[in-house]
Amino acid sequence: MNPSAHRDLRALAERGGLLFDGAMGSMLYERGVYLTRCFEHVSIEQPALVRAIHGDYMRAGARVLTTNTFGANRIKLEKHGLADRIDAINRASVRLARESAGGRAFVAGSVGPTGYGIRQLAGAAGIKARDALVEHIELLLDAGVDALIFETYGNVAEIELAVRLARERSPLPLVALAMFGADGQTSTGLNPKQVARRLAATEADIIGANCGGGPDLLFRVTPPMVGVGKPVMAMANAGRPENVEGRTIYVANPEYFGVFARRLLKAGVKVLGGCCGTGPAHIRKMANATRMFAPEAPRSDAVELTAVDDHKAVPLAERSTLGARLAAGEFVTSVEINPPNGFDLSKKIRAARALKAAGVTTINIADGPRASLRMGNVAMATEIAAATGLEPLVHVCCRDRNLLGLQSHLLGMHVQGVRNLVVITGDPPKMGPYPHATAVYDVDSVGLLDIINGFNHAIDPAGRDMPEPTRFVLATGAEPAALDYPRELRRLEMKRDAGAQLVMTQPVYDPYKVERFLDDTADLGLPVMLGLCPLASFRNAKFLHDNVPGMQAPDHVLQRMADADDRGEGQAEGIRIAREALSAVRDRVQGAYIMPPFGRYRVAIAVLDGFITPASRSEEPSLRPAAP
Repeated sequence: MNPSAHRDLRALAERGGLLFDGAMGSMLYERGVYLTRCFEHVSIEQPALVRAIHGDYMRAGARVLTTNTFGANRIKLEKHGLADRIDAINRASVRLARESAGGRAFVAGSVGPTGYGIRQLAGAAGIKARDALVEHIELLLDAGVDALIFETYGNVAEIELAVRLARERSPLPLVALAMFGADGQTSTGLNPKQVARRLAATEADIIGANCGGGPDLLFRVTPPMVGVGKPVMAMANAGRPENVEGRTIYVANPEYFGVFARRLLKAGVKVLGGCCGTGPAHIRKMANATRMFAPEAPRSDAVELTAVDDHKAVPLAERSTLGARLAAGEFVTSVEINPPNGFDLSKKIRAARALKAAGVTTINIADGPRASLRMGNVAMATEIAAATGLEPLVHVCCRDRNLLGLQSHLLGMHVQGVRNLVVITGDPPKMGPYPHATAVYDVDSVGLLDIINGFNHAIDPAGRDMPEPTRFVLATGAEPAALDYPRELRRLEMKRDAGAQLVMTQPVYDPYKVERFLDDTADLGLPVMLGLCPLASFRNAKFLHDNVPGMQAPDHVLQRMADADDRGEGQAEGIRIAREALSAVRDRVQGAYIMPPFGRYRVAIAVLDGFITPASRSEEPSLRPAAP
């Protein structure tokens, strides 16, 4: 990297989505290096092996390579009789990482703890520990690293000492990672917030946690560290180690790490990597997630939008029935009906007819919901439109098609009469029957909105004129309860500037967060459809609360659902709660977007009863609750 690399690394960390590599020690073990050997000495004994591991991480998408120097301090090397090789080991390790990076990635020098306990650090041995840290830090700096990463420190006092010693010697970026136990505390009993405040008070540029446990633990301890003024990093083990036939195996597979990475990024964690048991496959899945949040270009939240001529665009009211209603300020409604995993659409068509008869404006159809195998949503949309006369609202996600494929897909949709789109980045592939499916993400939702907005103005992404403009109505998603709320607002403004004409929110169960979102987005000038997912039971409410970021339910809502379950009225209570939420902001939103649990479309009709005018009497039985 060039002399300004340290400034670039800091900027990338602040922006979010910066990806480090995975484990070195467990990769060496998997490739035949015995646990009794000094892993750091392998950089001299088998340099080609270490170089190959670095190369695998580069190809997997890592932007930062970590040197094979975690235990290369004098105290640790003395145990292997290698103290006299400390200089050679550190320099060889940095050189191998630098050669593998080839100027295309940063190199971070790994500095592990000395192994001394807190009492030893406070006594005479503390002088030896300090000297060992100083020697290790100076060797890595002299060898030419771009940054230093202090990792797996259970004793916060030791990492504070190490960071201070490093800052006295260099302006390079410093990463400080503590290790937490299964109870969510350090070995000295500190919780994540306490650790975050102490690490932020040092001159570390990035703070966070690594090792100690798998994705579940790191998701518990790193989001609480967000908000102290420093980018937060998470590096999880590949699950808890289990002994299988004498080998240490980590059981969280790469696919799960992709899901875990996306959850962390949405929670405000900015920097990711892998720790014990992780390999290139884990990093590759995490790289797919980071592309959603931080595409390679541009390197900031600013997006260079396509210049368009508004005179070429068809007015919103002339693009579709939904567009006309939005332009007229009418209250619009949409109910989600997802594609089947087979060929039979009869149930979906029957549901669409019932919704239309109840007065629902449109249905929306997801694009590979939950990254599962389903019928294509465009085929389903055209069949339902032909059978019912409804104009579906079709999701388009960036996951499954490259830039050229997305454009062809859009033009084909237009020819088939699809006009209403919900543009989303899309869920990464999850565990299932196709764990090796590749996520593309050539663009994110902002980039795709800009492309379609160009189409609507008869300009393709290459800047060339098209024969005529498309007539797409562009909706986008937003999370009023996003854990990184300022970022969500910035992203929504970017989506508006890229061409979004309608906001469809994710479900929120806290009325304060809904009101806050509507206040904060009022100046954007975008109509909002409030997302509602009626709770089906207390168990359903608790699952969403515990597992879906941004969908936490207040205590009083959980209590209502628990009490209703005791009476056998869980579903009816969920409908009441949804109706109350809509009623509270009916005069501030232009519509409602219902995601009925388990595809129960009659629940959506019950939620909207009284808010819309039926086109005709539905033959379906009612689930009408008491009025809010």
